[in-house]
This record gives sequence, structure tokens and C-alpha cells, in this order.
Amino acid sequence: MRAEDFHTEVSISQSETVVALSGELDVASSQGLSEELINLIDDGTTELVIDLAQLAFIDSTGLSAILRANKKLDGKGQLVLRQPTPLVRQVLEVTGLTGALRIEP
Repeated sequence: MRAEDFHTEVSISQSETVVALSGELDVASSQGLSEELINLIDDGTTELVIDLAQLAFIDSTGLSAILRANKKLDGKGQLVLRQPTPLVRQVLEVTGLTGALRIEP
């Protein structure tokens, strides 16, 4: 899948910033996502929700982008993964990230 097949939609409210992901988060798209998440945090986001309900695939570079954002927020806020698809949840479980990240059903 090409990076053009990966999409983000950002929704900002008073209580949280939601970044909804769709398509495949892989080596072609992870750098752009990482930059987008870091920019949101640099702009003052402290409650960052990444909605995974429409994410079809994630690889190690995609996980790294999420972990970089989580590390950037450390002590200043929190990152939540919301509604991972069964495949994405499986990747999170296999990599041991279910214990390291907050995941909402």
C-alpha cells in the first residue's frame, strides 16, 4: 500500500485531541504520522487519543511513531489507543505494548 492510502483525521476539542487513522500504517506512512503527532504535542496537546478503528495494518515503524509520541507526552499528558481492530490489537499484544500503553476498547 502507498502512503497515499493512509489517512489521518484530526479532531480537537477542549478535553482531547483525536487522531483517527485509516489504511495501513507502515514504513511509507509512519514518518508523516510521527511528525503530525509531535507537532500536535508541541502545539499544546496533552490528551492525545489515537483512534485505530479503521486501521487495517500496522508494522514496527508505525508502532515506533506511536511510541515516540507517547514518550514526548511523558509527564505532560497521556496517549490513549482507542478501538484497535482485531489485527492491530494482536500486534499490540504480541509486541507487549498492551501493558505499556493505555488501550480503550
